[in-house]
Amino acid sequence: MTNKMSIVSCKICGQDSHGIHFGVRSCRACAAFFRRYAHSKWVIAKCTRKSANREVCFCRPCRLQKCLKLGMVTTKFQYGREIYSLASKTPTKLNPTLASFIGRPEFLMFCDPQPSNSKTFIDVQNLLSEASRLLNMGCETPILAENQLKKLSLGAKFLKLDVENVKFLGRFGKDEFVDVIEFYFVSVIKWISRFDEFQKLERDVQMTLLNSIWHVFMRFHKCSATALFRKSNHNALPSQKILRNVCMDRMKSCLDTTWMSDFPREYVGIYMKSQNIYEEDVIEQIEKLSPTDVELTYMFAQTCFQYAGNRFQGEILKITDRFQQILSDDLHVYYIVEQKNSRYFKRLAELMKVNNMIQKSVWESRPQRELNRVFNVLKIGFSHPEMFQDSPFCSFT
Repeated sequence: MTNKMSIVSCKICGQDSHGIHFGVRSCRACAAFFRRYAHSKWVIAKCTRKSANREVCFCRPCRLQKCLKLGMVTTKFQYGREIYSLASKTPTKLNPTLASFIGRPEFLMFCDPQPSNSKTFIDVQNLLSEASRLLNMGCETPILAENQLKKLSLGAKFLKLDVENVKFLGRFGKDEFVDVIEFYFVSVIKWISRFDEFQKLERDVQMTLLNSIWHVFMRFHKCSATALFRKSNHNALPSQKILRNVCMDRMKSCLDTTWMSDFPREYVGIYMKSQNIYEEDVIEQIEKLSPTDVELTYMFAQTCFQYAGNRFQGEILKITDRFQQILSDDLHVYYIVEQKNSRYFKRLAELMKVNNMIQKSVWESRPQRELNRVFNVLKIGFSHPEMFQDSPFCSFT
Protein backbone atom coordinates (compact mmCIF):
# COMPACT_ATOMS: atom_id res chain seq x y z
CA MET A 1 0.00 0.00 0.00
CA THR A 2 2.88 2.31 0.81
CA ASN A 3 4.46 1.81 -2.60
CA LYS A 4 1.23 2.75 -4.37
CA MET A 5 0.84 5.84 -2.24
CA SER A 6 4.37 6.99 -3.01
CA ILE A 7 3.81 7.10 -6.76
CA VAL A 8 0.54 9.03 -6.68
CA SER A 9 1.04 12.41 -8.30
CA CYS A 10 0.26 15.78 -6.81
CA LYS A 11 -3.10 16.91 -8.21
CA ILE A 12 -1.81 20.45 -8.64
CA CYS A 13 1.60 20.17 -10.32
CA GLY A 14 1.99 16.48 -11.17
CA GLN A 15 5.06 15.88 -8.99
CA ASP A 16 5.15 13.06 -6.41
CA SER A 17 2.65 13.76 -3.65
CA HIS A 18 3.42 13.67 0.06
CA GLY A 19 -0.06 13.01 1.45
CA ILE A 20 -3.32 14.90 1.67
CA HIS A 21 -2.95 18.61 2.40
CA PHE A 22 -5.96 20.88 2.99
CA GLY A 23 -8.26 18.25 1.45
CA VAL A 24 -6.28 17.42 -1.71
CA ARG A 25 -3.49 14.93 -2.39
CA SER A 26 -0.53 17.16 -3.15
CA CYS A 27 3.18 17.71 -2.74
CA ARG A 28 4.60 19.82 0.10
CA ALA A 29 5.51 22.65 -2.27
CA CYS A 30 1.93 23.10 -3.49
CA ALA A 31 0.60 22.78 0.06
CA ALA A 32 3.00 25.49 1.23
CA PHE A 33 2.06 27.63 -1.76
CA PHE A 34 -1.67 27.37 -0.96
CA ARG A 35 -1.13 28.15 2.70
CA ARG A 36 0.97 31.20 1.81
CA TYR A 37 -1.31 32.71 -0.81
CA ALA A 38 -4.84 31.46 0.00
CA HIS A 39 -5.77 34.79 1.60
CA SER A 40 -3.71 36.99 -0.73
CA LYS A 41 -4.60 39.27 -3.65
CA TRP A 42 -3.80 36.42 -6.06
CA VAL A 43 -7.19 34.80 -5.30
CA ILE A 44 -8.99 37.36 -7.49
CA ALA A 45 -6.10 38.22 -9.80
CA LYS A 46 -6.08 37.47 -13.51
CA CYS A 47 -3.49 35.27 -15.20
CA THR A 48 -0.20 37.19 -15.17
CA ARG A 49 0.89 35.51 -18.41
CA LYS A 50 -2.46 36.08 -20.16
CA SER A 51 -2.67 32.37 -20.98
CA ALA A 52 -5.71 31.08 -22.83
CA ASN A 53 -5.60 27.85 -20.83
CA ARG A 54 -5.39 28.48 -17.10
CA GLU A 55 -5.23 24.73 -16.45
CA VAL A 56 -1.75 24.57 -17.97
CA CYS A 57 -0.39 27.95 -16.85
CA PHE A 58 1.53 27.88 -13.54
CA CYS A 59 1.65 31.56 -12.58
CA ARG A 60 0.52 32.35 -9.02
CA PRO A 61 -3.12 33.27 -9.82
CA CYS A 62 -3.60 30.22 -12.08
CA ARG A 63 -1.88 27.87 -9.65
CA LEU A 64 -4.00 29.20 -6.78
CA GLN A 65 -7.21 28.82 -8.81
CA LYS A 66 -6.22 25.24 -9.59
CA CYS A 67 -5.72 24.56 -5.86
CA LEU A 68 -9.19 25.93 -5.09
CA LYS A 69 -10.84 24.18 -8.03
CA LEU A 70 -9.45 20.81 -7.01
CA GLY A 71 -10.79 21.21 -3.48
CA MET A 72 -8.18 22.81 -1.23
CA VAL A 73 -9.89 24.67 1.62
CA THR A 74 -8.59 27.15 4.18
CA THR A 75 -10.80 25.67 6.90
CA LYS A 76 -8.25 22.88 7.22
CA PHE A 77 -5.46 25.31 8.17
CA GLN A 78 -4.05 24.45 11.60
CA TYR A 79 -2.45 27.32 13.46
CA GLY A 80 0.08 27.35 16.25
CA ARG A 81 1.87 24.16 15.19
CA GLU A 82 4.75 25.59 13.18
CA ILE A 83 6.43 27.28 16.14
CA TYR A 84 6.56 24.01 18.08
CA SER A 85 7.76 22.11 15.03
CA LEU A 86 10.53 24.56 14.27
CA ALA A 87 11.58 24.78 17.91
CA SER A 88 11.86 20.99 18.17
CA LYS A 89 14.11 20.78 15.10
CA THR A 90 16.39 23.75 15.81
CA PRO A 91 19.91 22.63 16.76
CA THR A 92 20.86 23.74 20.25
CA LYS A 93 24.17 25.15 19.03
CA LEU A 94 22.45 28.06 17.22
CA ASN A 95 22.48 31.38 19.01
CA PRO A 96 19.32 31.72 21.12
CA THR A 97 18.46 35.33 20.33
CA LEU A 98 18.29 37.48 17.23
CA ALA A 99 20.49 40.04 18.96
CA SER A 100 23.34 37.58 19.46
CA PHE A 101 22.80 36.18 15.94
CA ILE A 102 23.35 39.52 14.21
CA GLY A 103 25.86 40.78 16.75
CA ARG A 104 24.03 43.88 17.98
CA PRO A 105 22.77 44.82 21.47
CA GLU A 106 19.04 44.39 21.95
CA PHE A 107 18.24 48.06 22.56
CA LEU A 108 19.68 48.92 19.12
CA MET A 109 17.72 46.21 17.36
CA PHE A 110 15.42 48.54 15.45
CA CYS A 111 18.05 51.12 14.56
CA ASP A 112 19.48 51.15 11.05
CA PRO A 113 23.06 49.89 11.17
CA GLN A 114 25.90 51.95 9.81
CA PRO A 115 27.13 50.73 6.42
CA SER A 116 30.08 48.41 6.69
CA ASN A 117 33.39 50.01 5.80
CA SER A 118 34.81 46.61 4.89
CA LYS A 119 32.34 45.88 2.07
CA THR A 120 33.91 43.91 -0.78
CA PHE A 121 33.39 45.87 -3.98
CA ILE A 122 33.43 44.10 -7.35
CA ASP A 123 33.77 46.21 -10.48
CA VAL A 124 32.24 44.48 -13.51
CA GLN A 125 32.81 47.34 -15.96
CA ASN A 126 35.58 45.47 -17.79
CA LEU A 127 33.31 42.44 -18.10
CA LEU A 128 30.58 44.59 -19.66
CA SER A 129 33.15 46.08 -22.04
CA GLU A 130 34.12 42.55 -23.06
CA ALA A 131 30.42 41.82 -23.60
CA SER A 132 30.18 44.75 -26.03
CA ARG A 133 33.28 43.53 -27.85
CA LEU A 134 31.87 40.02 -28.22
CA LEU A 135 28.52 41.34 -29.44
CA ASN A 136 30.25 43.52 -32.01
CA MET A 137 32.36 40.59 -33.18
CA GLY A 138 29.35 38.26 -33.53
CA CYS A 139 29.67 34.48 -33.79
CA GLU A 140 33.22 33.13 -33.73
CA THR A 141 32.36 30.59 -36.42
CA PRO A 142 29.21 30.47 -38.57
CA ILE A 143 26.81 27.62 -37.82
CA LEU A 144 24.68 26.13 -40.55
CA ALA A 145 21.42 24.68 -39.24
CA GLU A 146 17.85 24.38 -40.46
CA ASN A 147 16.36 26.54 -37.71
CA GLN A 148 17.10 28.80 -34.74
CA LEU A 149 16.76 26.11 -32.07
CA LYS A 150 19.29 23.90 -33.82
CA LYS A 151 21.69 26.85 -34.06
CA LEU A 152 21.43 27.48 -30.33
CA SER A 153 21.87 23.78 -29.65
CA LEU A 154 25.01 23.53 -31.77
CA GLY A 155 26.26 26.78 -30.26
CA ALA A 156 26.07 25.29 -26.76
CA LYS A 157 28.50 22.45 -27.50
CA PHE A 158 31.31 24.35 -25.78
CA LEU A 159 29.33 24.11 -22.51
CA LYS A 160 29.16 20.32 -22.67
CA LEU A 161 30.66 18.68 -19.59
CA ASP A 162 33.65 16.44 -20.28
CA VAL A 163 32.60 13.66 -17.91
CA GLU A 164 35.84 11.75 -18.50
CA ASN A 165 38.06 14.58 -17.29
CA VAL A 166 36.17 16.37 -14.52
CA LYS A 167 38.39 18.50 -12.31
CA PHE A 168 37.67 18.87 -8.59
CA LEU A 169 37.77 22.22 -6.86
CA GLY A 170 39.72 22.24 -3.60
CA ARG A 171 38.98 25.81 -2.52
CA PHE A 172 36.26 28.35 -3.26
CA GLY A 173 36.98 31.98 -2.41
CA LYS A 174 36.80 35.44 -3.93
CA ASP A 175 38.87 34.63 -7.03
CA GLU A 176 36.79 31.55 -7.81
CA PHE A 177 33.57 33.51 -7.24
CA VAL A 178 34.58 36.20 -9.74
CA ASP A 179 35.70 33.53 -12.20
CA VAL A 180 32.25 31.85 -12.04
CA ILE A 181 30.51 35.15 -12.80
CA GLU A 182 32.80 35.82 -15.76
CA PHE A 183 32.47 32.27 -17.11
CA TYR A 184 28.68 32.24 -17.18
CA PHE A 185 28.23 35.81 -18.37
CA VAL A 186 30.61 35.29 -21.31
CA SER A 187 29.14 31.83 -22.01
CA VAL A 188 25.62 33.26 -22.28
CA ILE A 189 26.84 35.90 -24.75
CA LYS A 190 28.55 33.30 -26.95
CA TRP A 191 25.48 31.07 -26.77
CA ILE A 192 22.75 33.63 -27.45
CA SER A 193 24.76 35.28 -30.23
CA ARG A 194 23.81 32.25 -32.34
CA PHE A 195 20.17 33.35 -32.16
CA ASP A 196 19.38 35.49 -35.21
CA GLU A 197 16.43 37.23 -33.55
CA PHE A 198 18.64 38.37 -30.68
CA GLN A 199 21.10 39.89 -33.14
CA LYS A 200 18.32 42.09 -34.55
CA LEU A 201 17.73 43.84 -31.20
CA GLU A 202 19.09 47.25 -30.23
CA ARG A 203 22.27 47.06 -28.16
CA ASP A 204 20.68 48.42 -24.97
CA VAL A 205 17.93 45.77 -25.18
CA GLN A 206 20.55 43.07 -25.75
CA MET A 207 22.44 44.18 -22.64
CA THR A 208 19.25 44.32 -20.58
CA LEU A 209 18.50 40.72 -21.50
CA LEU A 210 22.06 39.55 -20.88
CA ASN A 211 22.25 41.28 -17.50
CA SER A 212 19.05 39.57 -16.40
CA ILE A 213 19.37 36.00 -17.69
CA TRP A 214 22.99 35.02 -17.05
CA HIS A 215 22.38 33.93 -13.43
CA VAL A 216 19.23 31.98 -14.43
CA PHE A 217 21.34 30.26 -17.09
CA MET A 218 23.91 29.54 -14.36
CA ARG A 219 21.29 27.91 -12.10
CA PHE A 220 20.09 25.68 -14.92
CA HIS A 221 23.55 24.74 -16.15
CA LYS A 222 24.63 23.81 -12.63
CA CYS A 223 21.69 21.40 -12.38
CA SER A 224 21.97 19.93 -15.88
CA ALA A 225 25.74 19.44 -15.64
CA THR A 226 25.39 17.82 -12.20
CA ALA A 227 22.69 15.49 -13.56
CA LEU A 228 24.99 14.45 -16.43
CA PHE A 229 27.87 13.94 -13.99
CA ARG A 230 25.78 11.72 -11.72
CA LYS A 231 24.37 9.71 -14.60
CA SER A 232 27.83 8.95 -15.99
CA ASN A 233 29.48 8.47 -12.60
CA HIS A 234 27.68 5.99 -10.35
CA ASN A 235 30.04 6.85 -7.48
CA ALA A 236 29.00 10.51 -7.50
CA LEU A 237 27.98 11.85 -4.09
CA PRO A 238 24.96 14.07 -3.30
CA SER A 239 27.39 16.65 -1.92
CA GLN A 240 29.08 16.99 -5.32
CA LYS A 241 27.79 19.67 -7.70
CA ILE A 242 29.13 20.87 -11.05
CA LEU A 243 29.73 24.60 -11.27
CA ARG A 244 31.59 26.14 -14.19
CA ASN A 245 32.21 22.55 -15.40
CA VAL A 246 34.27 21.88 -12.26
CA CYS A 247 33.14 19.57 -9.46
CA MET A 248 32.74 21.14 -6.04
CA ASP A 249 32.23 18.84 -3.06
CA ARG A 250 30.77 20.85 -0.20
CA MET A 251 31.98 18.21 2.27
CA LYS A 252 35.60 18.41 1.11
CA SER A 253 36.13 21.78 -0.59
CA CYS A 254 37.40 24.63 1.56
CA LEU A 255 34.83 27.44 1.42
CA ASP A 256 36.22 30.88 2.28
CA THR A 257 33.38 33.27 3.17
CA THR A 258 35.37 35.90 5.08
CA TRP A 259 35.51 38.20 2.06
CA MET A 260 31.73 38.11 1.49
CA SER A 261 30.33 38.16 5.03
CA ASP A 262 31.13 38.94 8.65
CA PHE A 263 28.84 36.12 9.74
CA PRO A 264 30.15 32.64 10.60
CA ARG A 265 30.57 30.34 7.62
CA GLU A 266 27.76 28.09 8.86
CA TYR A 267 25.24 30.95 8.66
CA VAL A 268 26.44 32.01 5.22
CA GLY A 269 26.03 28.40 4.13
CA ILE A 270 22.44 28.36 5.41
CA TYR A 271 21.67 31.53 3.43
CA MET A 272 23.27 30.22 0.22
CA LYS A 273 21.37 26.95 0.60
CA SER A 274 18.11 28.94 0.82
CA GLN A 275 18.88 30.27 -2.67
CA ASN A 276 19.02 26.76 -4.12
CA ILE A 277 15.55 25.47 -3.26
CA TYR A 278 14.28 22.77 -5.63
CA GLU A 279 17.85 22.25 -6.87
CA GLU A 280 17.92 18.56 -5.96
CA ASP A 281 14.46 18.06 -7.48
CA VAL A 282 15.59 19.68 -10.73
CA ILE A 283 18.74 17.55 -10.88
CA GLU A 284 16.79 14.34 -10.25
CA GLN A 285 14.20 15.17 -12.91
CA ILE A 286 16.82 16.03 -15.54
CA GLU A 287 18.66 12.81 -14.74
CA LYS A 288 15.39 10.87 -15.04
CA LEU A 289 14.18 12.55 -18.26
CA SER A 290 17.62 12.56 -19.93
CA PRO A 291 16.76 15.35 -22.41
CA THR A 292 18.46 15.46 -25.80
CA ASP A 293 20.75 18.38 -26.67
CA VAL A 294 17.92 20.06 -28.59
CA GLU A 295 15.44 19.59 -25.74
CA LEU A 296 17.93 20.85 -23.18
CA THR A 297 18.68 23.92 -25.30
CA TYR A 298 14.97 24.69 -25.53
CA MET A 299 14.65 24.32 -21.77
CA PHE A 300 17.56 26.71 -21.19
CA ALA A 301 16.17 29.30 -23.59
CA GLN A 302 12.56 29.06 -22.43
CA THR A 303 13.53 29.43 -18.77
CA CYS A 304 15.76 32.44 -19.42
CA PHE A 305 13.30 34.25 -21.71
CA GLN A 306 10.32 33.58 -19.45
CA TYR A 307 12.19 34.97 -16.45
CA ALA A 308 13.24 38.13 -18.33
CA GLY A 309 9.70 38.69 -19.62
CA ASN A 310 8.15 38.30 -16.18
CA ARG A 311 10.75 40.57 -14.61
CA PHE A 312 10.53 43.50 -17.03
CA GLN A 313 7.07 43.16 -18.62
CA GLY A 314 6.24 45.71 -21.37
CA GLU A 315 8.37 45.66 -24.51
CA ILE A 316 10.80 43.08 -23.12
CA LEU A 317 7.89 40.69 -22.48
CA LYS A 318 6.74 41.07 -26.10
CA ILE A 319 10.26 40.31 -27.32
CA THR A 320 10.77 37.26 -25.10
CA ASP A 321 7.31 35.90 -25.96
CA ARG A 322 8.22 36.17 -29.65
CA PHE A 323 11.52 34.38 -28.99
CA GLN A 324 9.72 31.58 -27.17
CA GLN A 325 7.18 31.20 -29.98
CA ILE A 326 9.93 30.85 -32.59
CA LEU A 327 11.76 28.22 -30.55
CA SER A 328 8.49 26.39 -29.77
CA ASP A 329 7.76 26.12 -33.49
CA ASP A 330 11.27 24.78 -34.07
CA LEU A 331 10.84 22.25 -31.27
CA HIS A 332 7.57 21.09 -32.85
CA VAL A 333 9.41 20.45 -36.12
CA TYR A 334 12.14 18.59 -34.21
CA TYR A 335 9.63 16.23 -32.60
CA ILE A 336 7.53 15.67 -35.74
CA VAL A 337 10.25 15.40 -38.38
CA GLU A 338 13.38 14.24 -36.58
CA GLN A 339 11.93 12.26 -33.68
CA LYS A 340 8.85 11.01 -35.60
CA ASN A 341 6.81 11.75 -32.50
CA SER A 342 3.50 13.53 -33.03
CA ARG A 343 2.34 12.81 -29.48
CA TYR A 344 5.03 14.67 -27.64
CA PHE A 345 2.78 16.74 -25.36
CA LYS A 346 3.33 14.54 -22.28
CA ARG A 347 7.07 14.60 -22.83
CA LEU A 348 7.07 18.38 -23.20
CA ALA A 349 4.91 18.78 -20.09
CA GLU A 350 7.47 16.82 -18.07
CA LEU A 351 10.28 19.02 -19.36
CA MET A 352 8.32 22.18 -18.54
CA LYS A 353 7.83 21.00 -14.96
CA VAL A 354 11.60 21.24 -14.60
CA ASN A 355 11.55 24.77 -16.00
CA ASN A 356 8.78 25.74 -13.60
CA MET A 357 10.88 24.55 -10.66
CA ILE A 358 13.76 26.77 -11.81
CA GLN A 359 11.38 29.75 -12.01
CA LYS A 360 9.98 28.97 -8.57
CA SER A 361 13.51 28.69 -7.21
CA VAL A 362 14.17 32.29 -8.30
CA TRP A 363 10.89 33.81 -7.11
CA GLU A 364 10.36 31.85 -3.90
CA SER A 365 13.87 32.54 -2.57
CA ARG A 366 13.22 36.29 -2.69
CA PRO A 367 12.16 36.55 1.00
CA GLN A 368 15.56 35.19 2.05
CA ARG A 369 17.26 37.77 -0.16
CA GLU A 370 15.22 40.47 1.56
CA LEU A 371 16.39 39.21 4.95
CA ASN A 372 19.94 39.18 3.61
CA ARG A 373 19.64 42.87 2.82
CA VAL A 374 18.02 43.73 6.16
CA PHE A 375 20.67 41.96 8.24
CA ASN A 376 23.64 42.54 5.90
CA VAL A 377 24.43 38.84 5.63
CA LEU A 378 26.51 39.51 2.51
CA LYS A 379 28.87 42.47 2.34
CA ILE A 380 29.33 42.46 -1.43
CA GLY A 381 28.92 45.58 -3.53
CA PHE A 382 28.77 45.71 -7.33
CA SER A 383 29.47 48.51 -9.80
CA HIS A 384 26.37 47.44 -11.76
CA PRO A 385 23.92 46.01 -9.18
CA GLU A 386 21.11 45.51 -11.72
CA MET A 387 23.18 42.67 -13.16
CA PHE A 388 22.78 40.74 -9.89
CA GLN A 389 19.10 41.31 -9.14
CA ASP A 390 17.43 38.02 -8.16
CA SER A 391 20.80 36.26 -8.12
CA PRO A 392 21.96 34.56 -4.90
CA PHE A 393 24.55 37.33 -4.52
CA CYS A 394 22.04 40.19 -4.51
CA SER A 395 22.93 42.37 -1.50
CA PHE A 396 21.86 45.87 -2.55
CA THR A 397 18.76 47.75 -1.43
